[in-house]
Amino acid sequence: MAEKIRKKKNKITKCPLFILVCLTSVGMMIYGALMAFKGEYVWELTWDHPVFAAVLLDERPVKEAEIKEPVAVAEGESPIELMAEESSEEPVSEEESSEEEPESEEPLISDEEYMEMYGQIPFFVDGGGAVKYINWDAGEPRSRYYDNPGIRPITSEYPYVHVTDPLSYYDRCLFVGDSRIGGLGTYAGWDTAFFAYKNGLTVYGMMEQNLSVINGMNATFPELLQVGPYKRIYIMLGINEIGTSTESYSEEFGNILATIRQYQPDTPIIILANTFVTKSKDLSSNSTNNGNINSKNVSIARYANGEDIFYFDVNPVLVDDEGYLREEISRDGVHLLAQHYYLWVDWMNEHGFREEGVEYAEDHPEWAEESEDSSDSESDEDSEDTDSDTDNTD
Repeated sequence: MAEKIRKKKNKITKCPLFILVCLTSVGMMIYGALMAFKGEYVWELTWDHPVFAAVLLDERPVKEAEIKEPVAVAEGESPIELMAEESSEEPVSEEESSEEEPESEEPLISDEEYMEMYGQIPFFVDGGGAVKYINWDAGEPRSRYYDNPGIRPITSEYPYVHVTDPLSYYDRCLFVGDSRIGGLGTYAGWDTAFFAYKNGLTVYGMMEQNLSVINGMNATFPELLQVGPYKRIYIMLGINEIGTSTESYSEEFGNILATIRQYQPDTPIIILANTFVTKSKDLSSNSTNNGNINSKNVSIARYANGEDIFYFDVNPVLVDDEGYLREEISRDGVHLLAQHYYLWVDWMNEHGFREEGVEYAEDHPEWAEESEDSSDSESDEDSEDTDSDTDNTD
């Protein structure tokens, strides 16, 4: 018996991998306990949640993120034009600012349209910048590492115009992000824009990794920012960070925006919302689901101020009646099939910013009348041709 015990002991002690695993576990438990007592991690010990889980899963207490207050834009002025001008105004005291309150503007989309689209009347949230939010209950979070904010951000309000010449409009624009940006760059047909992407890209490796650039030379993000100036910069990141802390994700996203401002101080930034996943993908994952994606979107939408940073949410044209990405337009529950990128492209072209020297149909109602008259005359001619053919046949 003693000989058997001795042989087993020798086998264990001669296995370096076993010893390494034991030492690592003990070290992580000690580190987790120390950090928990210091308040760095949540102290919650159960059989399913040992102390070192706090280290592995980065279970840090949530802190409120500092949010930049939006800058008011006077009626009739264009935010795009104003952002290029350096402000020289003296700061206004609270007493002075309370004397005159800006008049509330009519929403660009009526409450009835919002109700039809989202089922709830939108409302503003304190510290929410210029983005509107709607009530949106994603249910109980499926993991203790995520939360349900109970709201959902929607596209920044702005007098958008229809883009009639995409090649000119997206000329000198920079799109940056993960594989979804790569897909958009491949299938959008905007050959004058630059699409910088990397499969699996996250906010944490954004500054160091070499990005593939469609219509340009591969480079790191800081290197790309030193070229320009760009007309607009669009950014989409978040699906690969879905298993990480929302707080740290939001903080790193803010650092990226600050870096853009450092190199491109006058360039409008458009934050592209993370697109939702299909129902089958949502139900199969405790992390990659719409509730967690929405939580990430809420955390970055607050950076939009409606002046030089905007928030775009293309989800309404991609989802089904239940709010999931339509199964038939996705290849893996996350990415769009090639033939369905036109949905994203068309939506973007309906949310254009005015450019100097370009005339838009929104400013010329007579164009619509001429188009209607033209279509009516064509239908009349077709009708006459049909009658004539009928007479000849008889």
